[in-house]
Amino acid sequence: MNTSMEDAGRCLLSVAWNMRSSPTRDCPRAEAIRDHLRVVCRSTGHAACAWARSHGPGSAEEYLPFLRLADLAYEIDTLLLLVSNRLVPDDERDLRRWKEIEKLVARAELLAMRTAGFLRDAQPVTA
Repeated sequence: MNTSMEDAGRCLLSVAWNMRSSPTRDCPRAEAIRDHLRVVCRSTGHAACAWARSHGPGSAEEYLPFLRLADLAYEIDTLLLLVSNRLVPDDERDLRRWKEIEKLVARAELLAMRTAGFLRDAQPVTA
């Protein structure tokens, strides 16, 4: 169970490390999303671990937004895999998934800004 800022930081680093790349790299938007999420997860993960070293484990209110960010990035990566690797082309299904991906990317961006603000100001994130 993830119960500290150190755990949250390590989850973010794990998500960044394990994020897939499209085997064919035929969708520049998917690769741009993945590249950006890798950078966000890596930098936020390292910053969360550094915060934990100087402030201790943190409270659930402090570390849960970081875990949510890791979870969102993982979910986005999974959906990107589903739209890039399919047995039967289905444009309607792909459009639904892309709509969901874009919605999740917007949520991840907002959460990334809020977690960065917390690390900068040491104020709990309101998610």
